[in-house]
Amino acid sequence: MYKIITVDGPAGVGKGTICELLSSSLNSPVLNSGEIYRGIAYNLKKNKISLNNIPCIIRYVKKYNHKKLSPNKLYNKGIDLISSQISSIPQLRKLTIQIQRNFVKLNSNASKMIIAEGRDMGTIIFPRAEIKIFLWAKVEIRAQRRLLQFEKSRKTVKFSDILDEIALRDMKDMSRKTAPLQPAEDSYLIDNSNLDIEQCFNRILKIIKRN
Repeated sequence: MYKIITVDGPAGVGKGTICELLSSSLNSPVLNSGEIYRGIAYNLKKNKISLNNIPCIIRYVKKYNHKKLSPNKLYNKGIDLISSQISSIPQLRKLTIQIQRNFVKLNSNASKMIIAEGRDMGTIIFPRAEIKIFLWAKVEIRAQRRLLQFEKSRKTVKFSDILDEIALRDMKDMSRKTAPLQPAEDSYLIDNSNLDIEQCFNRILKIIKRN
């Protein structure tokens, strides 16, 4: 028997880093819904498929074989906006939901726990997950964290641009009709605005061990 641990939250809240730490500590695989949408977005852009051509997008996603791509290809402003836009397409979301649930089926025999990272893991994808975490932080804090990430990769960006981008992404994610960004009623809410990664990780680990 295995447990599903969902970790949801907005852009720049540290979901990726936290889930990597949990994966290492618990020896569990991570399902990253954001990487699936970003991978689709990257390939749509690469193949010059119009975002207004919904039937063409759906046909493409039906044949889509998700492969891990380098962060440089997945994490940039253009891919952020495309992935946010396509994630609100109901027909596409149905297809990606199945991709994500298939991941769990494939890994359920080998793992006692599966970590699912995204924005609607606890509300839509795995509503019956045993442990649900929802991370939050002030938008200015998240923008500062993202700026530091860019600086480490030697990319020159303005703080104001990152702040505007994250605020726009928040607005789109929280206001969309299909699977809006919001915590599940039975999730553990953690505001990590004043927590470093280790403190946030330890708090989540305690929750998991209690359950």
